[in-house]
Amino acid sequence: MQARVSFARISISAAALGAALALTPAKAEPSRADLFAPPAAVALTGLAKAPTAQPMNDLGVEAEAPPLVAVTAAGLRVERAAPDDLDLAWNLLPDTQRALALALEDWTSAPDIARNASRRAMRAKLAAAYAARQFEPFWTDANGWREGAASAVSRLNAANEDGLDLRGYAIPSAENGAPSVADEFALTEAVATYAHQARGGRLEPQRLSHLIGAKTWLPDPAQAVAQVAAAGYRASETLQDFNPPHYGYQQLRDKLAELRGRRAGLPEANERFAAAEEGVAQTDAMPAAKSKRRRMETLGGPSTSALEAEILANMERWRWLPRDMGDERIEVNIPDFELAVIRNNMVAHRTRVIVGKVETPTPIFSNAMREIIVNPSWYVPQSIIQKEWHGGVGAGYQVSYRNGQMVVRQPPGEKNALGRIKFVFPNDYAVYMHDTPSRGLFAQSHRAFSHGCMRVDQPFALASAVLGPGSGWSEERVKKMIGPSERYISLSKPLPVHIVYFTAYVDDMGRLAQRRDLYGYSARVRKALGLGG
Repeated sequence: MQARVSFARISISAAALGAALALTPAKAEPSRADLFAPPAAVALTGLAKAPTAQPMNDLGVEAEAPPLVAVTAAGLRVERAAPDDLDLAWNLLPDTQRALALALEDWTSAPDIARNASRRAMRAKLAAAYAARQFEPFWTDANGWREGAASAVSRLNAANEDGLDLRGYAIPSAENGAPSVADEFALTEAVATYAHQARGGRLEPQRLSHLIGAKTWLPDPAQAVAQVAAAGYRASETLQDFNPPHYGYQQLRDKLAELRGRRAGLPEANERFAAAEEGVAQTDAMPAAKSKRRRMETLGGPSTSALEAEILANMERWRWLPRDMGDERIEVNIPDFELAVIRNNMVAHRTRVIVGKVETPTPIFSNAMREIIVNPSWYVPQSIIQKEWHGGVGAGYQVSYRNGQMVVRQPPGEKNALGRIKFVFPNDYAVYMHDTPSRGLFAQSHRAFSHGCMRVDQPFALASAVLGPGSGWSEERVKKMIGPSERYISLSKPLPVHIVYFTAYVDDMGRLAQRRDLYGYSARVRKALGLGG
């Protein structure tokens, strides 16, 4: 009788996955049919040679028979299987699958990843994925590499084109006609890591600042590998598609390629990049004293490495945005002090905005606008009452008390801090867009004056643009609602709002524009990614 195998190992099921998945003993023993049921129902995990002593189950209790770990949609469950069932399952596996299964434990507990919790967790999930397919390789078979392997490897080798960093991963050569199990595992892990990084998994935006509410939607590593492997000769394109699909990202990616080509001394790249930057508008947000130095950076002067790092940091922030931002939407770029209404992916309206001061930054997030309020009241935030007014209230404000706390309201009017109109979109930061009686501030080049909300120039023109053509809401009609009491206009459908932070982007003329790192977020991204500059 061959050496018996155990279908569970503590290193794979309990130590690596147990924290995230529930381990509960099953009530009935699995049948032979259960052993090879479709992966969605029951699969095998953690195959390794059984110890000679009586095996222990994942809970540290002596087992009556080697345990079988079933991977289901609900997680892991530990089941009992008769020794004959286990031997039969092992004997029925092809040699390539048995070799892969026997190597899984060493791969998931390799010394080189002992102190890398995230890498251990990813390998554990990928090990479960192999078990779910009864240890069939993703990339190899009895004849060597499968169709999609070379395509996937080509994209992995070009990962730096998207600013990704796979230097710590061994990418196998698809030219090797006799790939090993180690090659199979290496390609699987590299593909999963590429997908993870491409979706923004290298850093958590909220760790940079609690006012960054942007979220990343990370792919399941096993599903990502399966998707890419199933794409065959299109594996490269499928893997590339994990990067942001947005046009703004693609433009920065192209600029990065041009810049690197220029640094490499390629004449065509040098000519294209310089021509695109000739006469670039540096922005009214860029102080005049620094504009000359910025121009040198843009054209690849002494600080070219800093420019490359800045492009990469901005490419990373594109990963924070929803993949579908909406064909109709509002974008506010904080460092640019500008708002744009987008319809059919074209700018339908553009206006200046005033954003939060460095001490009171405008948060970064996505939500949806649902209504406009004409003649809004302003309920003064407690932070302003306590920190700036020191508990006092000036004339023209109405004071009431709610649950023992003073509530201060400024009624609608010409001097109302919100002006004559307010644009509402629910969010966790209690910020919104609004008019302002201090319209002279829009003439300033550096427009960071608010407590976090966004003050908009020409607010009634914005209201008409938001409500959209064909809605019947012209700028003049909205203005006719000005009066002493609040008036509400509901949007026919919610309009996505994206508050973003881009210090480098490609403008309408194809030029790379740069903006001041107002809140220092770009510097934090560069540091978190280990970038220079």
